[in-house]
Amino acid sequence: MKKLIKLFGVTLAVTCLGSAIAEEHHHHHLTKDGDAFHAVLAPVWHASPGPERLLNACAKLDELGRLASDIRSTNGSKLLASIATMKTACQSKPGDVDGAFHDVHEAFHHLIG
Repeated sequence: MKKLIKLFGVTLAVTCLGSAIAEEHHHHHLTKDGDAFHAVLAPVWHASPGPERLLNACAKLDELGRLASDIRSTNGSKLLASIATMKTACQSKPGDVDGAFHDVHEAFHHLIG
């Protein structure tokens, strides 16, 4: 029984470590243009949720829009549309910013598929 518990513990530790490594490098397959967009999006997306994060996200929209329009490796039209929607939310619908930011993040993940 002790060997079984030890084996379970080792298996669990290896699984958790593998998951942490995979999470740390989950975007390793990005194209150069996708990576440039991700480099701006990721720090804001992974910041603690709240008003400050949303203000920072709105402040980065022009840069994100420029980087999204520079994506040539795939069709970025849905990503650009989600950024435009978020820009509208930032300017006139503050209650919609969080959902719009989520949509930008999701559009990026669909883009890199």
